[in-house]
Amino acid sequence: MRISGPAMAQQHLGMIHAMWCDQGLPTPWAMVLGARPAALAAAGMPLPAGVNEDGYVGALAGSPVEVVRTELRDVYVPANAEIVLEGHISPDETAPEGPMGEYHGYAFAESKPQPVFHVEAMTFRDDPILPICVAGLPPEENHTIWGTMISAVSPDLLRSSGLPVEMAWCSYEAATCWIVVSVDIERLARSGMGERELAGAVADVLFGSHTGWLVPKVLLVADDIDITDIDQVVWAMATRHHPGTGAYSYPQAPGIPMVPYLTPEEVRTGRGGKSVVSCLLPEQFEGVTKGVTASFRHSFPDHVRRRIEENRTAYGFSATAPPSR
Repeated sequence: MRISGPAMAQQHLGMIHAMWCDQGLPTPWAMVLGARPAALAAAGMPLPAGVNEDGYVGALAGSPVEVVRTELRDVYVPANAEIVLEGHISPDETAPEGPMGEYHGYAFAESKPQPVFHVEAMTFRDDPILPICVAGLPPEENHTIWGTMISAVSPDLLRSSGLPVEMAWCSYEAATCWIVVSVDIERLARSGMGERELAGAVADVLFGSHTGWLVPKVLLVADDIDITDIDQVVWAMATRHHPGTGAYSYPQAPGIPMVPYLTPEEVRTGRGGKSVVSCLLPEQFEGVTKGVTASFRHSFPDHVRRRIEENRTAYGFSATAPPSR
């Protein structure tokens, strides 16, 4: 049996495959279908090159990963895997992959030549469960697993570089094609950074990392926005982004070649199509926000809000609490 699929140079699989190809040898491989949830989370985390995911799986699960040797080679897989395929990747053979749906939500008619994974053995548990992900319009498992782990790694990258960042969130609805970064505007004001300088610093950190390689767009918003609420993100982008001055392009930044809008040249070189979009108001660089959100929380006196909250059901509203904003 043969399977075709990508082994991109920036992925750990692609790096390992390149090492074997440099020797003119086939790459030994094993694919686990059905592993503990922590393994899926670690597999979706953009870890640095040379770092093994199994340590992260053990940390997340609270116990070491038990492994067994595969049938044919000195390759080790989780002992509790549902199904394991193993074999070798050809150093030079390719075959068409697709057409099929992808994480960005599109299925293109043409197929692409990709490395060939030869399947030489298959082992499985009794009555194994085959998990699948139907890739396409968000949200699906690519976005929830991949996006969540990108969101977990990004704030540490940005904060450890001294940037005034509170949080980052890879919105599921955006098909992992943007990440929203919440900026602490008081720290921003103390830093003295302007918009272009801030955008460039964020781009340098994120786009220069494996994490940022995966996500082509960064949205900067102030910390009064709940960046996990897509409604608030859309509102901030619509009312705070200046289309003439608030967008910064980075044509030399490396990126994943699967993004649909890339030009053929960008796909070929693996660079371009990356941007930082500022949804920060001018005064927020001075640490203030002039406008007050016109909402239930902010637009009514406290005694009016309390009376409404205490009598919600009598007024015909649901018993759930009103929106916090």
